[in-house]
Amino acid sequence: MKSIVYVYILDTMADWELGYITAAINTAASYNQTTPVYSIQTVSLTKEPILTLGDLTIIPDCSIDEINERALAALLLPGANTWNEAKHQTILHKAEDYLNAGILVAAICGATLALADLDLLNTRLHTSNSKEFLTTFSSHYTGGTFYQNTLAVTDSHLITASSAGSLLWAKQIMDYLDVLPKPMLEAWYNYHATGDPKYYTELMTSTQ
Repeated sequence: MKSIVYVYILDTMADWELGYITAAINTAASYNQTTPVYSIQTVSLTKEPILTLGDLTIIPDCSIDEINERALAALLLPGANTWNEAKHQTILHKAEDYLNAGILVAAICGATLALADLDLLNTRLHTSNSKEFLTTFSSHYTGGTFYQNTLAVTDSHLITASSAGSLLWAKQIMDYLDVLPKPMLEAWYNYHATGDPKYYTELMTSTQ
């Protein structure tokens, strides 16, 4: 079974962008006992600690060459200020391979720029912080006609999001992976998006 969601971590990672999706995957079973069970594994170039933009130190669970590709359900790529470092080309080329193999790749914020530099957004619907962000900072980007001015976009096995879109990004990842039944997922999303207690009640009663 494809049961592992790998999260690539790197220095200056925008740690808050991962909060909704990692917490939702790890607590899904408490909402719905029939949900597919996924585990989160952090992966980096090596097992050396990384320092996030929020000044948290994280020790990766595994290095890139230890990824269990038979169990790989998805690869999540968070935003960071260091995606232009050459050492990250290893995971980016793996992301390209995974997309071509029909495995989910989900990128947010600066990670979308890294994918643009590999020509991976030129023929797929996508979003980012803005179209200008991609056209200004990527010399390889020619996908303007595929750009969607929204917080998050799913196109087949690729999910992209702006830096302001972590909640919708999480929802679309959860929907793709079938983490929660759709009515429960809608209640989860609506509660976090609005704070309206009626959606919390919907979420809690849908678990019974």
